[in-house]
Amino acid sequence: MSTRVFVDSPCVAGALVTIAPEEARHLALVLRAKPGDAVTLVSEGEAWDARLVEVRREKVTAQIVDRSAGGELPVPLIVLQALPKGNKMDEVVEKVTELGAARIVPIRCERSYAGHSPAKLERWRRIARAAAAQSGRLIVPAVDETMDFAVALERCAGEAHMLVAWEEATPGSLASALERAAPDRALGIVIGPEGSFTSDELAIADRIGCHRVALGPTTLRTETAAAAAIAAVAALRTWW
Repeated sequence: MSTRVFVDSPCVAGALVTIAPEEARHLALVLRAKPGDAVTLVSEGEAWDARLVEVRREKVTAQIVDRSAGGELPVPLIVLQALPKGNKMDEVVEKVTELGAARIVPIRCERSYAGHSPAKLERWRRIARAAAAQSGRLIVPAVDETMDFAVALERCAGEAHMLVAWEEATPGSLASALERAAPDRALGIVIGPEGSFTSDELAIADRIGCHRVALGPTTLRTETAAAAAIAAVAALRTWW
């Protein structure tokens, strides 16, 4: 599998594309790429096979050969993740990006202890970009500013069929909720903090029209639940 690089320029067969400086330095200094090496350029949700033409520390260019194969989940998948302690959000962002999330919304719940800062947000966005390239994605998931629980659910419910992962939900509830979801509507997966949701938060989710779903017979850590949920959704939905 060739190295995957996200570019801002529109791509067409035969075009010469200049790689952004940060990506260029990675290719030249870390990967020690050489002219003639194959790369995959990703732009505007499409992948393109290309060959490196010029490789220098300050400048790397590639010539596009043809459109490349690639795929995404058929509908957008939004992950609303309660901020976990420490740097666990780094792992969440990486794994849900690999599994196909289109958007990641950090949320602040009543039992959330983690803080938020512009530096953390920037780091999560860098992690999402790197994970998208590594896993063969055609898009880089958006990582939103942190929102309060109720605000995030209200905003996302207007565009997505909302699923709240809850350890006491009825067995089989995830499959049932997916059967009721419109096949072309985005899906939102809400993951709670250490200590789970409060009764007030569950009441808010019910009022908004979210569906409580179980992810299995065991209680998952918050940093594990989102990845487990996406994998289950991808397996249960008859998209392919």
